[in-house]
Amino acid sequence: GRLQSEGGGGYAGSVGTATGSIAAGYIGVQTDTGHTGGSGTFGCVNNCAGATQASPGIMDKQLQTDFAYRSEHLMAVLGKQLAQAFYGQLPVYSYWNGCSTGGRQGLRMAQQFPTDYDGILAGAPAIHWDRFQAYQIWPQMVMSLDTGGPISSAKETLATNAAVAACDLTNGVHDGFITDPRKCTYNPVLDPTITTASCTSTNNACLTPAEAGAIQKIWEGARHTSNQLLWYGLERGASLSGLAGTSPFSIATAQPQYWVYFYPQWDWHTLTYANYEAFFNKTRQWVGPFMSSDIPNLTAFRNTGGKILTWQGWADQLIMSQGSTSYYDSVAQYMAGGDYSQIQPWYRHFMAPGVGHCGGGTGPQPQNLFGTLVSWVETGVAPATILSSRTVSGVTQTRPLCPYPASAMYSGTGSTNDAANFVCAVQ
Repeated sequence: GRLQSEGGGGYAGSVGTATGSIAAGYIGVQTDTGHTGGSGTFGCVNNCAGATQASPGIMDKQLQTDFAYRSEHLMAVLGKQLAQAFYGQLPVYSYWNGCSTGGRQGLRMAQQFPTDYDGILAGAPAIHWDRFQAYQIWPQMVMSLDTGGPISSAKETLATNAAVAACDLTNGVHDGFITDPRKCTYNPVLDPTITTASCTSTNNACLTPAEAGAIQKIWEGARHTSNQLLWYGLERGASLSGLAGTSPFSIATAQPQYWVYFYPQWDWHTLTYANYEAFFNKTRQWVGPFMSSDIPNLTAFRNTGGKILTWQGWADQLIMSQGSTSYYDSVAQYMAGGDYSQIQPWYRHFMAPGVGHCGGGTGPQPQNLFGTLVSWVETGVAPATILSSRTVSGVTQTRPLCPYPASAMYSGTGSTNDAANFVCAVQ
C-alpha cells in the first residue's frame, strides 16, 4: 500500500532497481532524470560540441526541464499507474525520500506538484542550485588569488579543529563539534597559536597570514567588492576538503561551462574579486529560472494534509547549511508571519550538529528519518525530536535533534552521552 520515490544525487543520470524500497515492502521508483551520465554536460545542446567563446552553445531546455522537475513528477504519475495495473489499486500512501539533489527534488514536488506525495523527506536540499553552486568555486578562487594555490589538507584541518575547540561549548558541553556554527566567530587570522608571520606554506603545523585570511573568507561566504554577502559560506567545523581541496568540485566547474557560458573551455582561473559578482549574477540569470526550488508558498501542499521533514548537517561540506535554515525561515515568514509554531504541524526542519553532507562527520548521526516521516503521515503525530547517535571509544552517545529553530541544550544533570538529559530550546 505504499510507494517510495527515491531521489538522485549530483546531476543524476543513472537509474537502477530500487532495492532499498522493495526490501522494506514499498513500491520503489527511480529516474535518471532524462539523461545518461552525471557530468552536467547535458545542460547544453549536444554537450556544447564545437562551441567557442565567441560562438557559445545553446541551452538544452528539454533536458534541463526534465532534470529540474518533469522527470520527478512523472515518477509519481507513472509509479502510481504501474501500481494500479499490477496490484489493481493505487498506493494508499506515496512518499518521497531523497538527499542533496534528492532533497531539492522533493521540495520542488511540494512546491509545484503538491498532490503527488503524502510525505516528503528532503535532506541537505540543493534548492538554491544557482547560488550555492556559484559559491562552490569561491574557495578555489580565494586560495588561488590569496595564496597562489590550494592550502594543504593538514593546514585546513588545523584551522577547522581550532574553530571547533573555540566554539563547541555553545550547548553547555564540550563534545568535539559545534552545535550552532552561526554563533561561532572564530577567526584564524587573530589566533597567534596557529597563525604566525614566520610560517611557511610547507609547514603544516601552522598557517601563514595569507592562508588564515583565505580560510576566513571561505567561512564568511561569497561576497562582492563592497563586502556584502552573496551566498553563505561553509560553516566552521565542516571539512574544507570537498570544496577547498587540491582541485575544484566537478559540479562547480560544469555548471558555468554547460549551463551559464555554454563554453566547455571556460576557465575558473579567470575569476577575480572584481568580476565574481558578475559571474554570480549571470549564474542566477541562466540557472535560476529552471533550477531554483526555493518557493516559500507551500499552501497547496499544506492543504492536502501532507507532511514535510527536512534536515541537514551543520558540518555539510558541499551544500551550505544556512541554505536550508534560510528556506525554512522564508516559509515561516511567508505563511505564518514568522511564527514557526504555525507551520510545524505539517513541516519540520532538523539541523544535525557535526554531521556532514547527507551523513558522516564527527557528530551523532540522525536515526530512522524516513520511518519518522512515515509514522508522522500515518498517525498524525509530529516528531518532537529525532534521535541521533554515535559511538566514541566504545561509548554510545545519543542526542536529540530538535525542530528548528530550537537546538539541544544540556539540562545540567546526568550523563552527557544520554539524549534524555538534553532539552530543546531556542537560544
